[in-house]
Amino acid sequence: MSRGKSLKSLGDWIGAGGHSFDGSLLNTDSDASAMRQLDLDQLIAGRYQPRQRIDEAYLAELEQSIRQFGMIEPLVVRPLADGTYEILAGHMRWQAARRAGLNQVPAIVRTADDRTAAAIALVENLLRRDLNPIEEARALRRLREEFGLNQEQLAETLNVSQSAISRMLGLLSLDPAVQSQIEEGQLEAGHGKALLGLAREAQIRLAEQAIRDGWSVRELERRRTALSDPPQPRIPTPRDPDLVRLEKRLQEQLAAPVRLRYDAGRGRGKIEIGFNSLEECDGILDRLGLREADC
Repeated sequence: MSRGKSLKSLGDWIGAGGHSFDGSLLNTDSDASAMRQLDLDQLIAGRYQPRQRIDEAYLAELEQSIRQFGMIEPLVVRPLADGTYEILAGHMRWQAARRAGLNQVPAIVRTADDRTAAAIALVENLLRRDLNPIEEARALRRLREEFGLNQEQLAETLNVSQSAISRMLGLLSLDPAVQSQIEEGQLEAGHGKALLGLAREAQIRLAEQAIRDGWSVRELERRRTALSDPPQPRIPTPRDPDLVRLEKRLQEQLAAPVRLRYDAGRGRGKIEIGFNSLEECDGILDRLGLREADC
């Protein structure tokens, strides 16, 4: 596959956007001179913030910590032309500070282009607290679309395999209802992967069954395989014409249904003669030349 410049690291990727990267996106020690106290109403949410659902339990923990100890770690922000500051790192801390009733928060002010802002937002969330699989996939798609990266470059940038990138992005082709179930933690990413390629109705039905019955990913894969590969109808094996002719002769002679079964592999067989009453059985025995036989 032909592509542009090889992007071996996150730093290479940012540098390719014209920004000087010193390898310390989230390292605040080197930026002590840029530390400021900023009013909360000067801050706005980051444009590239990948987190879309609020983890209320984690937010409550942060709020309690801030009430008790204050803001231990500063936000990372970049100045905007209108005098506000866009949050690059620390979105959850900002939310918790607002809930805790703070008026100002410490912040590191950095000059950053869009490429760097996107990198900081994604890396901070991936490193500090896991995004759910759908949020990760949407963040990757945004990096791909807005910065023109292919899957190979995304894999090199984030130091993961191309297959992992493909699996994450593939989740976005699931039905929106199934995506929501993954976001809410009702299903794992592996469940979503097992549903890929099915019709949307089948995805929804199997996803709901998996949630209701607590299926593991392996169990869902097994069910999906059974759905995709239904049992094939049995094709009857042609019967030996000699057996068929002999059956007809016996049926005519005995005036009764006759079935010959023969297993050539074992070299054995049996004759089945059908009747509907004891009187019919007596008639068959008479035609066979048998007397006073028990049926």
